[in-house]
Amino acid sequence: MAGRVQLARSVIQSMLVYSISLYSWPASLIKEVERNVRNFIWNGDREKRKLVTVGWKKLCRPSSQGGLNLRSLQSLNAATNLKLCWNLLNLEKSWAKLLKDRVIKNGKVIKHHIYSSIWSSIKEEYNVIIDNSRWLIGSGNTINFWKDCWCDQSLVDLYNIPDHISNFLTSTVSDYIHNGVWHFPPQLLLQC
Repeated sequence: MAGRVQLARSVIQSMLVYSISLYSWPASLIKEVERNVRNFIWNGDREKRKLVTVGWKKLCRPSSQGGLNLRSLQSLNAATNLKLCWNLLNLEKSWAKLLKDRVIKNGKVIKHHIYSSIWSSIKEEYNVIIDNSRWLIGSGNTINFWKDCWCDQSLVDLYNIPDHISNFLTSTVSDYIHNGVWHFPPQLLLQC
């Protein structure tokens, strides 16, 4: 059995990591693969089911916690989708810029379908990333003062600025900070 565990861990699950890290697998497919791996570990044949008293979640724990150090494909798929979505939102690589331009319009996710194998796997994770992330302003050179949600809500939304005006608002947060002190134009202070 120890050999089958090692085989499942080093060969079967390792082969699936690349595919799982790019695509959101259907839950039924993940259950089927995990069932086959579980059957293989317990009796050497993926088709034969054996009655066991240890749950799959316990087997997927680290060996220091009493598990067999196997990976849960469901947890791995969810984690890699979150990482892929994070990379989409934060990397400046060409694939991220291209996909971002196609699926995120005015800080919001598009509602219509596009043909993209990557986007279909991470679109559910977009709100998870946004809801659980906070802005680090730093120098403010890369943060749009009006359109980015650096203060919990974009100023365009807060002040209900129409699209035909907001398209021309390109100033960054750093444009309003001088020597570590906020400096707002008088016209903006009158609105507050």
